[in-house]
Amino acid sequence: MSMLKFVFVACALFSNSIMSVVGAPTLRGTSSAAAAATGTSAVVEEVYNVDYVHEWSMFNNFLDRFEKKYETLEDFVSRFGVFRSNLRHIIVHNMDHTQNFTMAVNAFTDLTAEEFKAKYVGGMLKRGSDVKKSSCKSFTSTSAPSSETLDWVTKGGVTPVKNQGQCGSCWSFSATGAMEGAWFTHSGNLVSLSEEQLVECSKKYGNMGCNGGMMDNAFQYAIDHGMCSEEAYPYTSGTGTTGSCQKCTPVVTMSSCANVAANNQVVLKAAVALGPVSIAIEADTAVFQSYSSGVITSSKCGTTLDHGVLIAGYGVEDGIKYWLVKNSWGADWGVNGYVKIERSDSTNDEGICGIAMEASFPIV
Repeated sequence: MSMLKFVFVACALFSNSIMSVVGAPTLRGTSSAAAAATGTSAVVEEVYNVDYVHEWSMFNNFLDRFEKKYETLEDFVSRFGVFRSNLRHIIVHNMDHTQNFTMAVNAFTDLTAEEFKAKYVGGMLKRGSDVKKSSCKSFTSTSAPSSETLDWVTKGGVTPVKNQGQCGSCWSFSATGAMEGAWFTHSGNLVSLSEEQLVECSKKYGNMGCNGGMMDNAFQYAIDHGMCSEEAYPYTSGTGTTGSCQKCTPVVTMSSCANVAANNQVVLKAAVALGPVSIAIEADTAVFQSYSSGVITSSKCGTTLDHGVLIAGYGVEDGIKYWLVKNSWGADWGVNGYVKIERSDSTNDEGICGIAMEASFPIV
């Protein structure tokens, strides 16, 4: 009997009653060649323990759901260890009834905090580091509807959630989202715009492709060149490799842009009342890595801005005011790709996750 087969048998014999429900675990995500070339004693040691049975079953479900593949058995074992650690953090968090949001297993659960940060956040450049200054004017209006609920998604002004992949291009998704919304409020038509155009063509404006950028810079590029559709210039940088700028025919133009007064959520609400708004947040913590539902009220996410997203509305849930934020990590993350972050009426507050620190929007 091979060592690989022994793992299956050992697990099955260990708890027939449990396995009859969840199914005998198999080494999904690693090739038979890798298993043959590497000993499996580490895997046996990991799974031959009653404390691991449920985690092992969940890991196998995770592999199937997110189509995870690992090159070697060592990597497989390592990822299972990371998954277990993150899973236990998720369980502990969800048992804390003082929290207003839940966590869950998602595509990032086999990543360490360092890996998650390196691959999916850090795509925001700091204002002042840009090469070409944008012409964005200041927005300081406090004139907003008294209603505590506004949803640009249900109004038809927001495109489906997209996925930036392993490219630090969050800024481009935030910018296109705001421009899509601005064009919708102007024309009544929702057009999905090209992130790839911004990633490949706006470097002279201070953006750095998969290595980061700024929404203001993207707006300035769009003002000067116009924006092409997603269909004409599709996104191809999800692996982290960016091509050269291609010619395309613009379908949307912008005339100017505005920077929302910093740390003022009353002004920010007035801006969102006009249309979706680009913002920067800190998203490199477990709060975002494992977010599932509810309203983030915790200051644990920090205010060191490193991720560009889009405010698509605001509302109230269980008595807590929130901002409805569209992310660019696919629809499997969060609430169908969205996250709710606590909102206040403060005029001198960085906001949860730094949500009020750097907001801007384009003008058609």
